[in-house]
Amino acid sequence: MHFWGRTMRTKLVQLSDAAKMISDGDEVVMSSGFTYSPMAMLREIARSDLKDLKVVGVVGGSINLDFLVGSGQAAVMDCCSIGFAPFRREAPNFDRCLKQRRIYAMDNT
Repeated sequence: MHFWGRTMRTKLVQLSDAAKMISDGDEVVMSSGFTYSPMAMLREIARSDLKDLKVVGVVGGSINLDFLVGSGQAAVMDCCSIGFAPFRREAPNFDRCLKQRRIYAMDNT
């Protein structure tokens, strides 16, 4: 691809290769909600042996953040709210892990 006379390299990679770019303790940031949640990428992360991730929800979180919490790979979750509205008030994995003190929750309101 050319842009203003320069050749740009492609930055597209396979999901499995993208997941390998994440290291233990990295911050994983995504938007909230059921719409546009990167579930294929989250499944790749869940298949890996990553641990101690900090998951950040921009404008809250939903199935995406709760999925990583449930996989046991998230150590910290930073968001303003998490839930499965309109289907359920709370996120089940987050709620369970928070009560068991298996995750540290930060409020970014």
